[in-house]
Amino acid sequence: MEAFDMNEKEETKKPVPPYLPYRTLVNFLDGLKVAMPQRIDRSLMKSMSGAMQYQLMSALEYLGLISSDTGIPTEKLTRLVHSTGDEGQQELKDILTSSYRFLFENGLDLDRATTDQLQEGFRKEGASGDTLRKCVTFFLKAARVAGLELSPHFKRAYTRRTGTPRAKRKINIPQEQPKSSDQESAESIPERAVPPESTLLAKMADKILEKFPDFDTSWSAEQQASWFEGMNKLMAQFEKK
Repeated sequence: MEAFDMNEKEETKKPVPPYLPYRTLVNFLDGLKVAMPQRIDRSLMKSMSGAMQYQLMSALEYLGLISSDTGIPTEKLTRLVHSTGDEGQQELKDILTSSYRFLFENGLDLDRATTDQLQEGFRKEGASGDTLRKCVTFFLKAARVAGLELSPHFKRAYTRRTGTPRAKRKINIPQEQPKSSDQESAESIPERAVPPESTLLAKMADKILEKFPDFDTSWSAEQQASWFEGMNKLMAQFEKK
């Protein structure tokens, strides 16, 4: 009996179609117009996160814009970067029809298909969950730029948010309470500017008065007279200042 060889049973994982934001790819390609680099690598993507760098490199390989082994730009990339207008639109259309053969060569009419039919094609390519949604969104945006005719059913599914809409949070705005006549009269009187020195003296007086004993009617006549004498002396000191 022959020994079981795991390597013989291993299957090469199929690359998933691009699922990064289409605008990210466009911005990167715009940066190549200054000068086409000899090789496309992550040193050209320093402003991006590691995850986004990986997604961009994978997208470039999937679309046939760089060599999967060396990262060397292909003729497709050079033509796409330097073409504009109708020529650029045609270049993008050729890239999409070549890269997404699972859609164009399996009898799917993109101008009449349903959303489920479109998703089924991407599922067969290994996309699932949120990655599936991103793959479809990237393709539809690129296809519109390329001038491909798309089913109106796609627009319904990917231009509106699905799911139950959240109830709007009610914000309670406090209503202004009616003012009493005393408040209105007090607010109508302009405040007088208080000199900083007077304010300081007033604060000092308050501090001292806090320590001064409260007057008590149960005191003896002698104690009451002593309290008044001390209070008069204290007030006289502040009046001099």
